[in-house]
Amino acid sequence: MLSRVAGVLTASFLLTVGLLGAATPASASSGKELFVSVNGKGRGCTAAAPCTLKDAQLRARTLVSAGKSVTVTILSGRYDLERTLEFSAADSGVKGAPVVWRAKRPGSVVFSGGTRVTGWSLSDAERGVWVADVPEGSATRQVYVDGAWAPIAQASAAEIGFTNGWRGSSTGYSVTESKARAWLESLGSAAGVEFVYSGKTGPWTQSRCLVDSVVAGETATTVTMRPVCWDGMTKRPDRAAIESGGLPNMSTSTVPTSVENHPSLLSSGEWYLDKAAHKLYYALPDGQDIEDADITLPHLERLMTVAGTLSRPVHDIRFEGIQFSYATWLSPSHTGFAEVQSNLHITGAPNQGKCTVTSPAGTCPYGALTQPFGNIDVSASRNIAFVGNTFRALGGAGLSIRYGAQRTLVEGNHITDTSSTGIYLGCTFDPQPLDASTHQGIKDNCTPDPDAVAKDVIGNNEIVRNTRVANNVIHTVGRDYKAAPGVTVLFGQDLDLVHNEIFDTPYTAITGGIVQGHATDARAPERNQNVNARNEISYNLLYNYMQDLHDGGAIYLEGHQAQYVYSPDGSLDIDATLENGMLATGNVAFSDGHANFTYYDDAGAQFIRWQGNVAMNTVGASQGGCSPAGYLWTTGNYFAGQIGSYPCSPPALALTVEGNTVIPERPSLADVPKRIISKAGLEPAWAELSAVAQERLRFVSDRAVDGRVLLAVSGLSDTTQVYAGAAEPLDVRRVGTTFAEVIVPDELEGRTISLGEPDPWVRVNETHPSVTASGWNLSSNRSEGDYQGDVLYTTTNGATATITFTGTTVRIHSERNIDQGLVEFSVDGGPAVTVDTATPTRFVNVPVFEADLPPGTHTVTMTKRSGQYALLDGYSYIPIP
Repeated sequence: MLSRVAGVLTASFLLTVGLLGAATPASASSGKELFVSVNGKGRGCTAAAPCTLKDAQLRARTLVSAGKSVTVTILSGRYDLERTLEFSAADSGVKGAPVVWRAKRPGSVVFSGGTRVTGWSLSDAERGVWVADVPEGSATRQVYVDGAWAPIAQASAAEIGFTNGWRGSSTGYSVTESKARAWLESLGSAAGVEFVYSGKTGPWTQSRCLVDSVVAGETATTVTMRPVCWDGMTKRPDRAAIESGGLPNMSTSTVPTSVENHPSLLSSGEWYLDKAAHKLYYALPDGQDIEDADITLPHLERLMTVAGTLSRPVHDIRFEGIQFSYATWLSPSHTGFAEVQSNLHITGAPNQGKCTVTSPAGTCPYGALTQPFGNIDVSASRNIAFVGNTFRALGGAGLSIRYGAQRTLVEGNHITDTSSTGIYLGCTFDPQPLDASTHQGIKDNCTPDPDAVAKDVIGNNEIVRNTRVANNVIHTVGRDYKAAPGVTVLFGQDLDLVHNEIFDTPYTAITGGIVQGHATDARAPERNQNVNARNEISYNLLYNYMQDLHDGGAIYLEGHQAQYVYSPDGSLDIDATLENGMLATGNVAFSDGHANFTYYDDAGAQFIRWQGNVAMNTVGASQGGCSPAGYLWTTGNYFAGQIGSYPCSPPALALTVEGNTVIPERPSLADVPKRIISKAGLEPAWAELSAVAQERLRFVSDRAVDGRVLLAVSGLSDTTQVYAGAAEPLDVRRVGTTFAEVIVPDELEGRTISLGEPDPWVRVNETHPSVTASGWNLSSNRSEGDYQGDVLYTTTNGATATITFTGTTVRIHSERNIDQGLVEFSVDGGPAVTVDTATPTRFVNVPVFEADLPPGTHTVTMTKRSGQYALLDGYSYIPIP
C-alpha cells in the first residue's frame, strides 16, 4: 500500500528496487557510502555529517578513481537546484559497479527545478485572484500547485465570442466580428497571448501561435501573428509526388479554438505570470487555502543531464528512488508550436525537414523537425539506469535518451504530469548517422551541448542501442502539448519497450518513426531508409489513449523498421529482413477515444510483425493504416475490430493476415486467452507499482454464460472491492497486474459494476428494446466517448423517443454541445420539463434529466424542440428493492 510522507509519493515496495538490477556498490567489500542532505555542510559526506549534492559528486569522482565503488545515499527532502545537475564522463563508475545515486527512502527525495512562491496577497476578491512577487527575470510555461500541473489562464473561443468574421492574411488576421474585436482591443499589450489550434493542422495536432500585436481600425482589428509559427502552420509546401502522406496547411482564416496567457482569462485553479512586473497571479479554487497551497514556479529547463562524448562516454551510473520535478520548457514562448505530428514541430522555415523533396529544398534529413525538450537528458552514454524513480510535473518530455546512448535501463518508474511525451528515444536528425552531411545537424540538435561534442567523429557509435524501457507506469502526459505520446521512438537498434502500463494519454500511447516514413511507400519501399533494427514493443498494457485528438492508435508506426538484408544474388531477403524488423507481440489495448486503428502501421511502414496482440472495446479498425510500404505480418491476434484495413493507395506489398480471432467488443476470458491478458503490463516483481494510479474501473466485459466478468482497474490492489449493485462485495480474482475476474450471480445480472461501494443504478443502452424512437437515427463509432460507442440522434424538431422502465429513479443520458438545443421530458404523460443542452464545450454521455418516482413501471418521453441535434445515449434507473 502507498503512503504519503511530507507531500511526496512513497511506495514501500521500491525499497527492493536494487533486487532488479546489478548488486549495488554499497554491498561490495570495497564500497564507500556517501550521504547527502538538503542542508548538508559536512566535508566527508558521512551519515553524521552529510554534504551537498555537489560535494558528494566531487567526492565520488575521487573515490572511483581510487578504485572504490560508490553509493550516494540522499536523505529525504526537496532539493531546489540552482542550476542543471550535470553528470559527465568524470562521474562514471566502472563496469559491474556503477555509481549509485539513491534516495534513502524511495520517493522521499525530490530534485526540483523550481522554487516555492510565498508572500501571497488578495488581488481581486470578486474573482478570488491572489498575487505574489517572483524574482526578476522569471519565465515559465508551467506552474505546479501541490505537486501537480496547473492550467494557465485560458478560455475557449466560444467563451470569448470568437466565431466568424475573421479574414486571414500572410501575417495574421483582420477581424470584423464585434465581440471578438472588443475583446482583442481590450488587451492593451498582447505580449505572450497565445492562440491554440486544436486539430487545425491535422486532426492529430494541436498547434499554438503567439500574437505579436493587435491594432484597432475603423472597420476591422488587425492581429499580427508571430511569423515563425504562423508561416509554419499556413505556408507548408504542398505534398510532393514521392510523399505517401501530406502535412496539412491551416487556412489563414481559421479561428483559434482557444486563447491562453492573459490575466482577463483567469478562472478557478489557473495562473498568470506578469513577467514585466515580476508577479504571479493565481485564481484560488473554492475550498483551497492560499496559506496551505504549495505553489512552485519552475526556473530550470534542463533539470539533469547525463552526457559524455562519443569518444569518452559517461558510463555506469544508476539512479534509484528519486523524484524529478518542476522544470519548464521555454522555446514555444519564442517560436510558437507549429505542430506536425507527435509534438514534432516547425521552428524554422515552413519546409523544415523536407530536404530535397520540395523546391526550394528544406533542411535535411527528411523529417528533421524540432522535437520536444527533454527535462532529463541522456546522451553519449553506456550503462545508465533509472530504476524506481518518479518523473512528474515536468514542462517538456520527462526523459530523453539520444545521441549514442547505449545499454540504458529505464525500469519501474512512474512517469506522469509531463507537458510533452513521457519518454523520448532517438533524434529526428539521425536516421542515417553514416551520412556525413548530417553530422553537424546531429551535433546541433541531438545533444545538450553542441560545443562539448564538436570533435566527435560520428558513425555507428551515434546510434541509440540496447535500451530497455520496462515495467513503467506512464499516464497523464501531454498536459500542454496534446499530441504527446506516452513513449516516442525515433531511430535505434535493439530497443525493447516491454511490460509498460500506459493510459490516459491525449494522443497515441506508443509511437515510432513518425514523419520520416512519409517519403516512402509501396512504389519505392527502399527510399528513405534509417538505422532501425530489431526493436520490440511487446506485452504492454495500453488503455484510455487518444482521449483528445484524432487519427492515432495504441501503437503507431511509420517508415522503415528494419535494416534490409540482401541475398547473394542482390535481391531482398524478406525472411532475414523480417528477423531484423519490428516485433509487437502480447500487447493488450482497450478503451480508446478517437483511434483510427488500434495497431497502426501508417505511411511507409514496413517489416512489422503484429503477433498475439489484443484489441477490445476500441473505436475504428483493430489493425491497418494508410499507405504503408508493406511486408507486414498480422497473425494470431485477438481483435474486436477490422483486421488488415488499408484503405489508401498505393496498395501495400506482401501483406500476411492469417490466424487471427475475431472477439466481442467487451470480451471475457471465455473469448480471449488468459495467458495474454495476464502477461500484459507490469511483471510480478513490479506489480505493486500500478497502485500509484487512482483506483478506477476502466473496462467491464460482457457477462459470460457462467457469470464470469473480466474487469480492468487502474490502481488495482489486493484490497480492491467490487460490487454488482448488492451490499456484499464480489470475490475478486486478480488476472495479472490490472485485470481481475469476478462472478456475477444470475440475480445480479445487469446491475452496475462498481468499486468501493455498491452502485444502485442499472445502465441501459439506447439500443435496448425498452427504448423506442420515431425520427431518430443510430450513430456508431463516433469516437467521442459515447456509452457502448453509439447514440441515437435526430435533427427534426418534434421527434420523440420513449423509455420504459420499472424502478424508482431515472436518468436520461445525452450530450451537451454548442449544436444542441432545447429538449423536453415528460414522465407518464405529465407536464413537460424543458432542458437546455447547448453549451460552448462538448460533454458526452452525461445525464441531462433526472426524476424521482414512486416504485412502479414508468415511461419517459423525450422531445427535440430546438438546436441542430438532439442525442439520446441510453438511460440509467434504480430498480425496485
